[in-house]
Amino acid sequence: MPITTISNCIMAYLADLGVDRVFLVPGGGNMFLVDAVGAEPRIEFVPTHHEQAAVIAAEYYARKTGRLGVAVVTTGPGSSNALTGIAGAFFDSVPLLVLAGQVKTADYNEDGRLRQKGPQEIDLVSMAKNLTKMAKTCFDPDTVPQDIEAAVMVAFSGRPGPVMLEVPLDVQSKITNGDRFNALTVSRHSPDAENFEADPKMQSACASIGDRLIAAKKPLLVIGHGVASSRHTDTIRNFVRDHRLPVSLTWPMMDFLPFEDELNAGRFGVVAKRYANIVIQKSDYILVLGSRLDNIQTAFNIDRFGKNAFIDVVDVDSEELAKMPDRFACHEYNLVSFVPELVRALGALSSFDSHQGWVEEIAALRQKFGFETFKSTEEETDRISIYDFIERLSDGFAGGETIVTGSSGLSVEVFYTHFRNKPDQWISLTTGLGAMGYGLPAAVGVTSVSDQKIYLFESDGSLMMNLQELQTLKTLNRPMTIFLLNNEGYASIRATQENYFEGRFVGTGPSSGLEMPQFEKVAEAFGFDYIAISDIDHVDHQIGQAVTHQGLLICEVFVRKDEKLMPKCSVIRTNDNQLLSAPIEDMTPLLSIDEFKSIMGDQIDPLSVRIRS
Repeated sequence: MPITTISNCIMAYLADLGVDRVFLVPGGGNMFLVDAVGAEPRIEFVPTHHEQAAVIAAEYYARKTGRLGVAVVTTGPGSSNALTGIAGAFFDSVPLLVLAGQVKTADYNEDGRLRQKGPQEIDLVSMAKNLTKMAKTCFDPDTVPQDIEAAVMVAFSGRPGPVMLEVPLDVQSKITNGDRFNALTVSRHSPDAENFEADPKMQSACASIGDRLIAAKKPLLVIGHGVASSRHTDTIRNFVRDHRLPVSLTWPMMDFLPFEDELNAGRFGVVAKRYANIVIQKSDYILVLGSRLDNIQTAFNIDRFGKNAFIDVVDVDSEELAKMPDRFACHEYNLVSFVPELVRALGALSSFDSHQGWVEEIAALRQKFGFETFKSTEEETDRISIYDFIERLSDGFAGGETIVTGSSGLSVEVFYTHFRNKPDQWISLTTGLGAMGYGLPAAVGVTSVSDQKIYLFESDGSLMMNLQELQTLKTLNRPMTIFLLNNEGYASIRATQENYFEGRFVGTGPSSGLEMPQFEKVAEAFGFDYIAISDIDHVDHQIGQAVTHQGLLICEVFVRKDEKLMPKCSVIRTNDNQLLSAPIEDMTPLLSIDEFKSIMGDQIDPLSVRIRS
């Protein structure tokens, strides 16, 4: 009869919850946990080549499936390596469980007087406690069932996020009959599995919001990642279509509506298409669902955000609501329960404007500013404009693709500003942490559970930070095309060094000590096919080849090295040497004051006149 350990019971419980992938790096400190993953027939293990990658892959497994992401790491460096992935999931509110090995309880440096007592010992709980919703070392074998159940519940409750449990070796290996685990309530703990009832206060809030939506001439819904976390994306999509309500999208919700949809008012923020920010400032009512309205979204001036609108904000996090201006009406509710009640309340209202004039005004702004071009006039031999490439890539997809992107850098920012997404595409990134190196591990997580081909959009500098995961993708051996944007390093930081430090370049490209490998040789070494794009005359054909390729492919795109990120909300230096942040609707390159007045009318901000003086 097989021996059953606490580790076996943990994995069986996770399988009962619907977890079917666990991402891991094996080590001496987690060996019983790792063996239990291999012994659980309902779980497929996915080994990665770095613990950071294992945690990021688990995050994207959770994003793609809606289930709990699980990563298993060892103690010491395995645990410290996991912290970047944990932080990314924390800031982006993704439910994630990290199971970390730890030294035997007898070897644990309990009082902390020694720097280290057990082999490879490290205090991950202290390091992770401000990056998780729960962090605990499971010293008592008898309480592990309650610990794991509590951790899963916490990961999904309220504002979702990562949890972490350290399991010492002697606890991992303890033999058990599993009775305490069998007594646990088996629930997937996903929000849509819960049975919520709206309380009278919520019903009143929904009725008031309904009244304001009916009264508004220029209403707008801001759709944040909280909508996806609540598993109500389809509900809200149907809601806005039923009532013809225009939506402004945060980057994580880029795929909520196709770019060309008449109700898509664009993706707003510091870097955005110009019309998206203008629509925010011309609306007279804004309902914000599941977005924390951070500085990047509000151009560092939340007080002026939606300056002509009454704004309702619905969020589960009281601290995020506390930072909102007094003129905002804040509602602390979980969208899991709030969205169905809002839909019910609006469905009960008979009179509802089609907002045709407002929809047409947005369409006119999109037509005028949706196709602005910002490529540099400088020609570079064997390189193309990133703006041209994004334009052609948008046309190269048919719709329905799964697209994963890197998390930061000029190439990614241009993608989320200018890519014209099509129907039924699934597009995802991690935004809050903005770490380089996310693309390949993210692709591992999505590829592991996807039946269709995956596309990764990543830049050269970011790819280098987890280059080893090309081998994980090769091992998984599922069709994938990586669009690798080569701008010779860190283009956005080069721009900062040029603009603010008199062009003293340090560690941002070949001229300052940072070089990239020949990615054609990298592709060959890892067993990927390879094509290069460097000529605009052939780009459409080559994109077609890359999109339809059925194996593993790196498509390296040589883009101009120092193109600027446009349009954007800029800091303007006036003639009297003052630094002024431009209004969110007044983006660089600045329009003429007459054209800008013709758009904004009497809603023009006096600062817009001043920054042009």
